[in-house]
Amino acid sequence: MGTRSAIGYRQPSGAVRAVYCHYDGYPSHQLPILREHYNTLAKAKALVRPGSMSSLRTRSLWGSSPILRDDNGKPLRDAEGHLCHENDRAPQPLYHSERGEKDCGPRVSHYPLNLWFHQHDCEHLYIFEPSIGEWTHQAENDPL
Repeated sequence: MGTRSAIGYRQPSGAVRAVYCHYDGYPSHQLPILREHYNTLAKAKALVRPGSMSSLRTRSLWGSSPILRDDNGKPLRDAEGHLCHENDRAPQPLYHSERGEKDCGPRVSHYPLNLWFHQHDCEHLYIFEPSIGEWTHQAENDPL
């Protein structure tokens, strides 16, 4: 079972454009990745543009090949701790569109943020705030 989240950015109108992310949505996992790899509005927009994702950062592909193992049979991991597979790729998001899904693009929310959780089935919401150049986090049960 995944820890579901939404990842997006605030638009000049105040609305939030965001996408669903199925796995590992807890703050100790998502915030360091967002802050290191998506630390500008342009990068946040590029992250959101392809649509919903299974994972924010993985080497895996849909239908991944076998895991690489060392001489003792232990799975090999890269410097970030991601499992290495035959024919995998550098760590990046794993988008649902990569497996042919349709209608998985970004959603725009003009309603209060607390409704985002119910409308989009997520437990955490991460928003890049251009006014401060930083990612913010709100959990489903946080007081408004």
